[in-house]
Amino acid sequence: MTPSHLLLPFLIAFGVTFAVTPLIKRLAPKLGLVDHPNPRRINKVPMPTGGGLAVFAGFALAARYAGVTDVFPTFTAAAVILAVGLVDDRVGLKASWKFLGQLLGVLVYVIWGSRIEFVSNPFGGMFYLSWLAIPVTVFWFLALINLMNFIDGLDGLAVGITLIAALTLMGLAWDLGRFEAAVLSAVLVGVAAGFLPFNFNPAKLFLGDSGAMLFGFLLALISTEGALKGAATIGLSVPILIFALPIVDTVCAIVRRTQNGVPFYQADQDHFHHRMLKLGLSQRQVVFVAYLLSSVSACAALFTARHTWAAFVLVPLVGAGFLYGSARVGMIQIPSSKFKYERRL
Repeated sequence: MTPSHLLLPFLIAFGVTFAVTPLIKRLAPKLGLVDHPNPRRINKVPMPTGGGLAVFAGFALAARYAGVTDVFPTFTAAAVILAVGLVDDRVGLKASWKFLGQLLGVLVYVIWGSRIEFVSNPFGGMFYLSWLAIPVTVFWFLALINLMNFIDGLDGLAVGITLIAALTLMGLAWDLGRFEAAVLSAVLVGVAAGFLPFNFNPAKLFLGDSGAMLFGFLLALISTEGALKGAATIGLSVPILIFALPIVDTVCAIVRRTQNGVPFYQADQDHFHHRMLKLGLSQRQVVFVAYLLSSVSACAALFTARHTWAAFVLVPLVGAGFLYGSARVGMIQIPSSKFKYERRL
């Protein structure tokens, strides 16, 4: 297989998604898939949502053409995640019901599909997970599904981060000889690239929980197949760096809500994008900053994948930089930084 074999799956995914998305935009209001303004939303007017339908169509058709082997677990689990997201987009779901739906979809894939079987030891060698493979893999899938759902707060934000992450995973899978995962990554790049023109500010169609959760699921699937499965794996530092921005945003949200004495799943307006908007940046400027940060951490991930020693330097460095920035813009309350931040405002 040569890199040119990635081009056709990419083009099919891009073409299908680009063609289907306008149809979904027109169909969404008829299905009741409309995102109405409320105190937690950025949009000021009702917007069609349910972009997960376009994401699913583009991925399913291109992946089937590319000859994905785990057909049943991949498409069935993705369909469950899509359905849960669409119900949430349509009528709203309690956090507990949404989590149970996510868990059902993930279990379908983990039981009949692939699992994270080994964890790389940064000091050399591997740890075989044995029976822990199932809970570890379930946690990884649920984490990415919700990371992408939490970060999806501005036009084009989650889609662009998905595009950057999928490109990075494609390179990693290719280097490790996981060619099917590389092809699936190319498919996901095509889907994200095909949807982005309709979702970039000003958006014509919202991704919705259906699309954000589906992107998270597909990223978890590809990272498991392409970088974390089997003995020829990479350190956990690499995927942590790839998803550094959504990870830090979610960690800050959990800490912040715990400090405020509210449930960690209760929505607020202090995520990365909220704080950047409050500092005076436009939606497009915030998204471009997010793209830049994600690209920097992705480059660090690629370097770490080829130089194991770099994990001891880059992970603490990137983590400290992101957390410092989070404190300075008010995403998290740290006593030493809170007073300085408030004075600057």
